[in-house]
Amino acid sequence: MCSIDPNSTNITEKPPKVSIGMPVYNGEPYIREALDSLLAQTFTDFELIISDNASTDSTESICREYAAKDPRIRYIRQAENRGALANFKFVLDQARGEYFMWAAHDDRWDSMFIELTSHTLDNDLNVGLAFSDFITKNLITGAIKSYSSCGFTTSKNKIIRYLFRLVHGCSNLIYGLFRREVLLNVPLYQFDYYDIYLTHWFELESGIKTVPLPLFTAGEKGTRIPYSVTNTKIDYNSFLKAEYELLKKHFKFPLYLIMQFAAWYVIRRNTNILNKMISKGNVI
Repeated sequence: MCSIDPNSTNITEKPPKVSIGMPVYNGEPYIREALDSLLAQTFTDFELIISDNASTDSTESICREYAAKDPRIRYIRQAENRGALANFKFVLDQARGEYFMWAAHDDRWDSMFIELTSHTLDNDLNVGLAFSDFITKNLITGAIKSYSSCGFTTSKNKIIRYLFRLVHGCSNLIYGLFRREVLLNVPLYQFDYYDIYLTHWFELESGIKTVPLPLFTAGEKGTRIPYSVTNTKIDYNSFLKAEYELLKKHFKFPLYLIMQFAAWYVIRRNTNILNKMISKGNVI
């Protein structure tokens, strides 16, 4: 069960070009700035679908306030906390646009983010995911932690594209702009490194490009210790199982086994580092 704000149900017959899905739980401290940066986009043909996972703070009143002022916003409150994966899937299922992006309540977007990423998709039908360079910002102190680029390759060779993305892992790509019809073909799972699996899927099934400008700000709330989404320690077994099926689909024997070994080597090394940090309580 869920409740929909009556001010947010005026769905026009013509779907918007872009759908933005914001799954949120207790986003009170940061959601106003996130909403302001989305509503300030130079590209205006979008809908913003907010799915509130039964927040216990003032998230509901803030979202209803914004929905009452802007008809592009649809606010939906879940009757109970459905979990993160179900909430991410819910906003995707509600979307109507040709392009789709997930939006976190504690991230920020330059006013040109949607315009430039949608332009990238418009001009290259082989690209299924467009993103930009990004900065990481401490939302408590306001300090910029780092400037990063996910990079991209123009190679048409799947081997090169896969190995490039394996080496240049970038979890923030999950917050890029997708072709919705392509994204709907990706199975949504909840396991450690799913965001990395998603980027590998897009490199092999479609393509990825990034705009070389820092148009996205990933918000962090102070120090952050690595964590697992399923257990106390990060586990890569479910990732490797899904990765095996993906590689087997795109490469012949024995190449897919060689690629699987490469994936195992990179992910295992990264997992060992992160689990040591978890054990010692070290921050990223």
